[in-house]
Amino acid sequence: MTARLGVVLALALALAAGARAESPRVVSLAPHLTELAYQAGIGDHLVGAVEWSDHPAAARQLPRIGDAFRFDAERILALDATHALAWTGGTPAAAIEQIENLGITVLSIETRTLDQIGDALETLGALGQRPEVGRRAARRYREALEERRQADRPDRAPLRIFYQVSARPLFTLGGRHVINEVFGLCGARNVFAGLDVEAAPVGAEAVLDASPDLLLVGLEPAGDTPQGPGERARARVNPALGTECRPVVGVEAAPLVRPTPRILDAADRLCAALAPFRSDTDPACGNAGR
Repeated sequence: MTARLGVVLALALALAAGARAESPRVVSLAPHLTELAYQAGIGDHLVGAVEWSDHPAAARQLPRIGDAFRFDAERILALDATHALAWTGGTPAAAIEQIENLGITVLSIETRTLDQIGDALETLGALGQRPEVGRRAARRYREALEERRQADRPDRAPLRIFYQVSARPLFTLGGRHVINEVFGLCGARNVFAGLDVEAAPVGAEAVLDASPDLLLVGLEPAGDTPQGPGERARARVNPALGTECRPVVGVEAAPLVRPTPRILDAADRLCAALAPFRSDTDPACGNAGR
């Protein structure tokens, strides 16, 4: 190889590396991070995402690289990814290490609080060299969040809610999940907020001992079913939870539990759904917790 050819090749490699750095090729390791990337204006940098990345519609067309806990390393390499978006506290540490060992930069995004959603939008905008787009999205979100926080709420004890993620096994959300702040916007409280986890299995007896006023059931989108959310929730709730004396309310799960700007609209719908249950519950339920 001549010295001139060596210089040309080195320059070509440097230019290729520069272009690669300027145009990150990103895979998302959690559905809400996929959504946040689009909100921050960098959806065109996404080259792959995990299952259940279904919002916005464009996310459904992304190649799948696994689910929230297991990732296809060969697929990620084939997509020539340069960056991966991980969920702090949600993406397993072993999976992050596996992806880093592929030479891919992992960016961990923390979204345990409503305020951190705005921070995430700014971080992602910067990653895709569109910081102003990310800042504008964050500003709109923060203004909308502040409006909700300033809204008047009933001056009475909060509704005690059990949120059912799944019936069998019986799963709920703990104190690390952003849903606790959403409940607070509606004058409600998660009966398992004391669990220092994002999500956890619980026993029916533990739920009954917690004396919830109301059972809130997370639902998939209705699709073509003629059933309303109340009927669907009653069909899905674990029957051991004392449904004969506690109200059962159904909510679309994804917008409510995914920490993205859509969570504020989901909070509005939740607050409206909870409003009829502000009166004292039937004492026959043995609800002495209020």
